[in-house]
Amino acid sequence: MRDLIEKYRLLVSIGLGLLITILVLLLWLNYQQTLKKNQVNKITETAQLLTGQFQEVVQNNIQTLENFGDRLENTNGAFFDYWDSEADQIVEQDSSFLFLEWIDRSMVIRRVNPAEENQEAVGLDISELDYRRDNWLQAKRDSTINFTHWLELVQGRNAFLMDLPVYYDGRFQGTVTAGMDLSPQFNKIMQGLDQYHIQVRDAREAVFYEFGEPTENGVFNDIIVENVIRLENTNSGNWTVRVVPNQVFWDENFAWESYMNLILALILGLMVSVIFYFMEASFLAEKKEAHANEKIRALIESAPVAIYAIDTDGVVQDFWNEAAEKMLGWKQEEVLGNFMPHVEGEWADHFHGLMQKTLTDGNIRNKEIIRNRKDGTPIHLRLNVGRIVRDRANNPLMLAILEDITKEKEYQEQLENSVREKEVLLSEIHHRVKNNLAIIAGLIELQNNEIEDQRLQDILYETQNRIYSISGVHELLYNTDSFTDITFEEYAVKLVDRIQRMFQKNDQKVNIEYDFGSILFNINQAIPLGLLLNELVTNSFKHAFKDVEQGKIEIFFSQNANTIHVKYKDNGQGFDDKVFLQSKTLGITLIKTLIDQLGADYSISTENGFYFTFTFEIESGKANKGSASNL
Repeated sequence: MRDLIEKYRLLVSIGLGLLITILVLLLWLNYQQTLKKNQVNKITETAQLLTGQFQEVVQNNIQTLENFGDRLENTNGAFFDYWDSEADQIVEQDSSFLFLEWIDRSMVIRRVNPAEENQEAVGLDISELDYRRDNWLQAKRDSTINFTHWLELVQGRNAFLMDLPVYYDGRFQGTVTAGMDLSPQFNKIMQGLDQYHIQVRDAREAVFYEFGEPTENGVFNDIIVENVIRLENTNSGNWTVRVVPNQVFWDENFAWESYMNLILALILGLMVSVIFYFMEASFLAEKKEAHANEKIRALIESAPVAIYAIDTDGVVQDFWNEAAEKMLGWKQEEVLGNFMPHVEGEWADHFHGLMQKTLTDGNIRNKEIIRNRKDGTPIHLRLNVGRIVRDRANNPLMLAILEDITKEKEYQEQLENSVREKEVLLSEIHHRVKNNLAIIAGLIELQNNEIEDQRLQDILYETQNRIYSISGVHELLYNTDSFTDITFEEYAVKLVDRIQRMFQKNDQKVNIEYDFGSILFNINQAIPLGLLLNELVTNSFKHAFKDVEQGKIEIFFSQNANTIHVKYKDNGQGFDDKVFLQSKTLGITLIKTLIDQLGADYSISTENGFYFTFTFEIESGKANKGSASNL
């Protein structure tokens, strides 16, 4: 057979070359089809993702406008007092809002912010504008958001107008209208996606946003993806997002290497016959392999970590480099053919467990162990073991790599000691703060005993309660393992009980129901929240139950993800909510200040007693300055 192959060596080599060429072409064509399919999937997924992000931007803007309108409706128009600051803040924070304006029910624009840039629009009667009148009236009739098409404004630029009907006092009052150009927000989404040409069209097919250069060579014109943006709760039709890959996409995704591989593979097929003729190449290959082995041995010998080869019984068979000699103390001639000298006694059993794991899993990665040097001193090591070639008896050999981490472990121990010292220091600080606040409260108590003026005594008692509110947080932090978070329930129960004992009268009973939940707050939120709770309960005791036979206070906390909802209610005599909004007393001022510090949104009802709700975002575990940093 060998003689036959040798005789027809030329034909055999040509046949092998042709066979390889055909196989390479088939594989390459299959690869190209797969590549094209992956590119189409990539473009389709990108288009879906972009469409979803574009729609989210629009819906967020709609939500912002609805929140603005809700505040007007909930306050029966009183929120107009804050129109300028709130409108300017929305325009400043969201670059897609060009302006906010108020169109009253007579269809005349009465307010526009920012005022200086849009002064021309003030006083404009939109009933005279054919492209605005009918849709605006439809929004009024249907109580839906009117989202216009892309149009040119009186101010001389293009934008979308979004009209939100506002109702209070039992009738339609007008619309909060926003002028929007979504290009800045869409541009943020498109950062790093210049390999696509994007067009977004409104319901009238007008292009209001375009990004990226269009394709030039026409290669990707057959890959066009169009998705729909649906504007929920509006009278606008659907928008269309058109995504087409451009020249940048072509440059990034054109697999030049696949063509090079094809050419190289074809060349390889043609060279098979040549290789067949020159069997000397096998000799050269063997020589290169020997040279490579020499390089590997040289690298192992010069490596800064200990490297050696063992069999499954732990006998050193081949490598024991210079780093192993320096690290462990034994010379190569002392260990070759012997069980590893640094693994003895109880560590021998440990070794067999590690070897079993290596045979099962194939390797060991970053295992920290302790062994002894030749002189008996312990050394911390990081062990990596991998299976390499088999010996002549077909038994596997393991390559072990040891890294000396003794100094690293010493540094780690120093860090742990430092952390423990800082924990003790923080605990002592909270303890001292708590004690100092208790001293201040005690001094106020002593001073109060010498004062006959009942009003002044009440003021000092309230001040003393506020100090106890702050002190309680530090007491909990001192008694817990965490120096940032406390369980608010334990603290709040003590706070409410203290206030009840102080203000409860013998001839009047006040029942307090509460559920604070198992919520963790950091100190920056726990202190203002405790002070706020103190003020609310104190005010109820002082003012709510004068003519009430059986008083009742309800306090309920609930958590939804990172949002905290608080409901506070008493069945007192109630009061005009304007008193709360306009009052300059210390208690009311403190409540407003603490609400601002928590970054909370709140609402008040005073029809049947006092009903106060507020929500804010929890910031548990943060050690940076927070809402209580300026208390």
